[in-house]
Amino acid sequence: MRSHPMLGTLLLVGACGGGTYFTTLTASPSASPSDAIECARSKLKELGYKQTSFDEIGNRLTARKDDASVSHPDPQFRQNINRLEIEAAAGADGKTALTVEGHTFGEWFYQRGPTDVEEQASADVKQAAQAIVQSCGQS
Repeated sequence: MRSHPMLGTLLLVGACGGGTYFTTLTASPSASPSDAIECARSKLKELGYKQTSFDEIGNRLTARKDDASVSHPDPQFRQNINRLEIEAAAGADGKTALTVEGHTFGEWFYQRGPTDVEEQASADVKQAAQAIVQSCGQS
């Protein structure tokens, strides 16, 4: 009988692959998707995040906040970047579905240029996502 070491390796990798690095929060506000996004846009300013993109038709936006307080012993590391991805859409049940994803990336500078490497979501980005959901996701 012939063994298949590749199959065992794939199973091991699948079992040992860690969880997700980012945080996702959802809510069902009573407001329309466009009102929920406008609420999130105003809350981002309060939290110190800079809006980087806005899709008015799709009710999506992204924002970032640089965090220079984090350090690594490698001189190629620059800073951490916290990013929020926010989307409001009409759900199948007719209610608005607000989704907020928080990501943290380490910004590294290599010979080929700046490279972002995703890291575990920071406490700051988790708190910001929670603040947006609490402010804009109330029924």
